Amino acid sequence: MAIKQSPNDASPNSVLLGVDLGRNHIRLGCVDRQGKLLTFRREPYAERAETSPAILADQLVSVIKQAVEEQSASAPIGAIGVAFPGLVHQDTQRLLSLRHLPNLTELYLHQEIHSMFGVPVHFDSNANAAAFAEMTLGVARGVADWLYLHIGANVSAGLVLGGQLQRGKSGLAGAIGQMTIDPERAGDAVALEAMVSADNIVRRTRDRLQRDRTSSLSRLGAMGGFTYEDIIDAAHGGDDLAKLMLERTGLFIGMAIGNIISLLNLGMIAIGGAPGGRPFLVKAIAAEAAHRAAPETFSDCQIVAAEIGAEGGVIGAALLAGQPN
Repeated sequence: MAIKQSPNDASPNSVLLGVDLGRNHIRLGCVDRQGKLLTFRREPYAERAETSPAILADQLVSVIKQAVEEQSASAPIGAIGVAFPGLVHQDTQRLLSLRHLPNLTELYLHQEIHSMFGVPVHFDSNANAAAFAEMTLGVARGVADWLYLHIGANVSAGLVLGGQLQRGKSGLAGAIGQMTIDPERAGDAVALEAMVSADNIVRRTRDRLQRDRTSSLSRLGAMGGFTYEDIIDAAHGGDDLAKLMLERTGLFIGMAIGNIISLLNLGMIAIGGAPGGRPFLVKAIAAEAAHRAAPETFSDCQIVAAEIGAEGGVIGAALLAGQPN
């Protein structure tokens, strides 16, 4: 049976539901109209959800339904926002691509969720959602021209100019992961995402371990493997290889960021992704971008760690959904 809110549920007293499809979990939570996080949790992907469009879509609708039912006892859900690791056509709200999840482009998910729950629904990229959270509550408050860089299963950007989130003609702006770099400076251009997404950082580190077995990550590799988060933990523990791999990741990102700074004269680049990795990346990105950007524009730009953690996509997705049409 379809679950629909009453017409009054879009009132200022209602709360907003945000959902963010992450690399390992679906994150979701309720926020108030000012962006205060009221609830937050992670749901592991259901078996085969990461390979089956139908199972993923069913799980997404299921977690939303559960959140709506749980929240109804205190305050109704007034809008639902969902952040995806890929491209969303803004006019149609159709998903065009997802980086680490099955193809949902043939499904009318937006229409289904809106019909089921009877409240405004907004789909957007995870980078745009996190950027909106940072400009509302985080490090970019009051900054007019800046860029949020998302580093996770996909690599994407949320661009803000004149204090407004910019989506481009069809809502596809921010695909920085598809920009090409020459990582070894040997004339071989590759997509930035192929070097600096979470899984590709793990891949590069695993390849490096074949030449350097002194790292603490070698033990984890022998036990079945390690994750991006393990690399970050090792770096904080003083592991030289882990720190080197994060620094190299920052260098690759800086190759792209420097040109963007020169083009747009931005006041800030905020580095998102796993919070523990941000301090290592910021320093390396800034060092390489300084070589790439025009000195005058680089001096105008701060490169900083984003303030909001893994909940940023949830908060931003919810707030975007709650915006007046």
